[in-house]
Amino acid sequence: MIDQSASRASRPTGLTGAAGEYYVAAELSLRGWLATVTIKNAPGTDVLARHLESGRVLTIQTKTASVGNKFTLGEKDERPAQSDNEWYILVALDAIGRRPSFYLVPRNVVAAFLHADHRRWLANLSPSGAPHKDTSRRAISRPTVEGYLERWDLLGLPTEEVPLLLDESAQRLVGEIGFAPGHPGWV
Repeated sequence: MIDQSASRASRPTGLTGAAGEYYVAAELSLRGWLATVTIKNAPGTDVLARHLESGRVLTIQTKTASVGNKFTLGEKDERPAQSDNEWYILVALDAIGRRPSFYLVPRNVVAAFLHADHRRWLANLSPSGAPHKDTSRRAISRPTVEGYLERWDLLGLPTEEVPLLLDESAQRLVGEIGFAPGHPGWV
């Protein structure tokens, strides 16, 4: 019998990530996409998907958060997209037996926010009054990307045509800090 009360603390991180990848592949399949989870270490791509009617191909990076946690990303996630088909699907797990929530965000939007948020964090002092030490860890909270919740319809668009749906404070932050060198902007 499976323990229905299994928590994040009792599940290795790799299994949480794998669960998110398979949830994304399943949801895409239900929506007319031929989706496959890639082998590990495929650069920037956890799921490849091809829409059966349009032929559109997507490369998808998934990030999965257990109940109540932020989405954890890294420094490499600040890298801008190389094409108009690169997406992040952020998977917010719920209790076992309940469907997760999905946030579908273009890669350049994620990259811009992570860059600005990390620069802001570095510019502020820690609670002890000392400067923060740089780290490769980045994070996004659910409220920041709430506008992208369950927006499966956006996947049919080139990412430069997707409306900017980050919350206002995130948009302001990027406006104040700016984009990373080489980042094309919100597109």
